[in-house]
Formats: sequence, structure tokens, C-alpha cells
Amino acid sequence: MKRRRRSRGSTVLEFALVGVPMMMAFISIVEMGRTMWTYQTLAYASKEVNRYVAVHGTHCGTGTNNCKLTVANVATAAETYAIGLDPGTLDVTLTSPSTTYTCSPVSSCTSNSNAWPPSADSTVGTVIQVRLQYQFASALAMMWPGAKAANYGSYSLGAYSKQRVLF
Repeated sequence: MKRRRRSRGSTVLEFALVGVPMMMAFISIVEMGRTMWTYQTLAYASKEVNRYVAVHGTHCGTGTNNCKLTVANVATAAETYAIGLDPGTLDVTLTSPSTTYTCSPVSSCTSNSNAWPPSADSTVGTVIQVRLQYQFASALAMMWPGAKAANYGSYSLGAYSKQRVLF
């Protein structure tokens, strides 16, 4: 009977010593997976947007084939390929040898009617670059000592792709 009274609070103590670190480890694993998924999505989107731009060069506007792109077309493609990411925190930078456009956020360029790539840079072999930046908010930052209860930290993830104009 005496032995039972002394072990009454041991379950709570054992949970505090083992359960809390296990929950933090689980949340950390989920957040790392979410971070990796976000980065993979950015890398995929930058590669696909750059491919999309690379096949719309000088020869695209010849004859009856009028498939020239605008900055708005490229920004819309970036939103489309970056599926699952918040467009409000997605930034796109388009770079060619003579011109750079920065869309921060990407929706700020959806009405830009300037040609992309510019006529001077749309010749076959010209290197173009697409860079995507995304503000990633992680729940891990709120577990850092001294952080406020609902304070989610954010950091910038980025991916870029370079490719030559192909057509």
C-alpha cells in the first residue's frame, strides 16, 4: 500500500520527460518535410518557367505563329507552376543580358505587357535566367527559447534556373 502512494505522480513525470521531446521531434520532422517540399516546388517551377520562356524566342513571332511572351505571361506561368505556394509571398526575377524585371510579389506583374525576353535578347543562344524567392513561415521558430507563443519565424527560400533561348 505504501509503495503505490509513492508512485502516483510518476506517470505525469515520465510523460513530461519523454512525451514533450517526442512531440517536438515529430513536429520538427513534419516541418523539415514541408520545407523540402517547398524548395522542390520552387526548383521545379523555376526550371519549368525558364523552359517556357526559352522556346518563345525570335522565331516564335515569325509568319502566322505569333506566340511572343509578355512579363504577364511569365508571371502567370510562375504562379501556375508553383502550385501550393502562396502567390502573395512568391517573388519572381527575370534576367536577360539587357533587362531585369522583379515581380515582388508575383501578382504585381500580371498586368505588365512588356515583351519577355526583350527583342534584343530573344535570339537563339542568349542566356536567360528565372529566379524565384519564397518567404517560408515555419512553426519550428516558435519553439525556440524566448519566442512568443504565436510568433512564426520566416526565412527566404530561393531557386533559379539558367537556360539559353532555344527557338
